[in-house]
Parts: sequence; C-alpha cells; structure tokens
Amino acid sequence: MLTILQKLINQGEGQSIEFKTSFQKEVIEAIVAFANTKGGKVLIGVSDSGDILGVQLGKESLQSWINQVKQNTSPSVIPDMNIVKSENKKIVVIDVKEYPIKPISYKNRYFIRRANSNHVMSMEEIANEYLKTKNSSWDHYTDTTHNFNDISLEKVEHFIGKIEKRFTRTFDDNPMQVLQKYGFLS
Repeated sequence: MLTILQKLINQGEGQSIEFKTSFQKEVIEAIVAFANTKGGKVLIGVSDSGDILGVQLGKESLQSWINQVKQNTSPSVIPDMNIVKSENKKIVVIDVKEYPIKPISYKNRYFIRRANSNHVMSMEEIANEYLKTKNSSWDHYTDTTHNFNDISLEKVEHFIGKIEKRFTRTFDDNPMQVLQKYGFLS
C-alpha cells in the first residue's frame, strides 16, 4: 500500500506539487505562488525526478525556515511544515493553503503557479488579484483619462433601451442624467 508521501511523489510536479532538494529562495517563491493560486505542497528532500534524497535537519531548522518565510513575504505567510520519514530519510512537507488576501509577495516580487512552474505576475495580474481581494473591480474606479465628450450617447441610449425593454421600465431623464443618477458618472 502506498503512503501519502509516495502518492504525492508519484503525481510528479504539477499545479499543486513542487519538489526541492533543499530549502532555498525558490522554496519561498513556490510557497508564494501556491498562496496566490489554489494552494499546494512543497516537498523538500525530493529531486525533480521524484527521487527521495532526504534533507539534513538541525534542532531549529523548521522554525528557522518558517521565520524566513514569514519575514520575507507580504502579507506574511506562515505555512505548515511537517517531517515525514521515508526510506530512512527525512522529507519536509510544506502545506500551503490558498491565501484569502492577495497577492502575496516575496521580496517585493509576486509569483503565480502555472502548470508545474512559478512565474512572476504581470502588473495587470497583481492589480486584478488585489481588486478580487477587495471584492471590487475596475468599474469602481474613476477613469481620469477620459471626459464627457468621449461618451457615445448613441450607445448609452441603446443600453437604456435594452434595460427598458428587459425590465419594462422607462427612464424620463436624458442619457447623461441616467448615467449620473446610477453612479456611472461623477
């Protein structure tokens, strides 16, 4: 019967599993990437090909690693770390949950997990994750690059017509007043 560790290793690296031979900055990047997506596990002491190499641990190794993650991430991430023995070797399994507050950064860089690798997030991805966390969208922010002359009254009238037809409601105001009344213009 396969152990949970063997099942994880047999899955190979992917969207939610990362193998590392030792604790290094790439481990924290993976933790951040998992926290910014759907969560995942980092197995330290396992090669990229899935060979169990084990890892040397001192008395305070796990606490030191947790502190490094906490001190170098913003907002701070404190992952669960557990030691698992296999083939008389120690493997550290880091369990990372999807973080509710996004995006998380490591030394001011933001990572996201795609397939079996970590990627630096684009400015657009960072902004969108931030807005999702605030349960907001770009629609809630004032566009300072355009003015009233850029508005197509024809399109606004078409939109109002669709609303009137669908909800059997009529608007007595002109299109600009309707936009202002419903908070589309400030």
